Amino acid sequence: MKITNHLNLPQPIVDAVQNDPYDSGNSDISVTRLIAPPRQVALGITHKDNIVEDCADRLFSLMGQAMHHVLERGGDLEGERIIERRLYADIGGWKLSGQIDIWENGTLDDYKFTSVWETMNGLKEEKIQQLNLLAWLCRKNGIKVNRIRIVAMYRDYSKSKAKFERDYPQHQIGVLESPLWTDAQVEAYAKERIAIHQAARINLPLCSPEDKWERPTKFALMKEGAKRALRLLDSEEEAIEYAETKKLAQNGKITKGHYVERRQGESVRCENYCSVAPFCTQFNPIQES
Repeated sequence: MKITNHLNLPQPIVDAVQNDPYDSGNSDISVTRLIAPPRQVALGITHKDNIVEDCADRLFSLMGQAMHHVLERGGDLEGERIIERRLYADIGGWKLSGQIDIWENGTLDDYKFTSVWETMNGLKEEKIQQLNLLAWLCRKNGIKVNRIRIVAMYRDYSKSKAKFERDYPQHQIGVLESPLWTDAQVEAYAKERIAIHQAARINLPLCSPEDKWERPTKFALMKEGAKRALRLLDSEEEAIEYAETKKLAQNGKITKGHYVERRQGESVRCENYCSVAPFCTQFNPIQES
């Protein structure tokens, strides 16, 4: 991978990003890659020497690595507390690896720098999957786990919003519990994902709308001068029909003072968070396979 520096960030930051110590170890796939889109992972392997990322896009990852160094200051107490350990287990014909942040007294915690909105509605499914895979790796290596959590450190936290918004987190650090799967549930999930990734190495699959974090195009019924939509609908026709029910349209035309705004959909991961997008014919059809 090549790291660029389009914003001319200080060289020590660039060097720190370039000297990323991450190593998935001697395994066929890591937990992080297992839950990632198979197409993205396969393209990453094929084009690993040609991938280009800008230093600025790696800063949050760098912050996460810094937190791991802080956690290590707490001390790894064998049998009582385990910090930053990579574990391995065989499943589905592959060796799976995953690195835990902190285990203590049967509780496995994974620390994340994240934005507030990512946890406002609870843990995302991929976080639950990740935690349960790590918990399974612990158990396979003789480490008992009876509780799993995400410790979320909000990088965009606002004390003023916490005072006035009921659902806003009340502290800059939030601890979110995850449901704990049985070994049978984890193994069924892991075997299914491994089979999909194995097949992707032979025949490249397409990413699903969920893989792409796809946001569909919407049509917003707006009042002139207002920032928020009165209603979001799937088509312009539906927006006009809704406006008619509210006496804001007549004979298929929006009345004065209101209008319909088209909000173009997007594939958020593809456009903003996928380093192999330049090599992907699904996202960029002009590229050669």
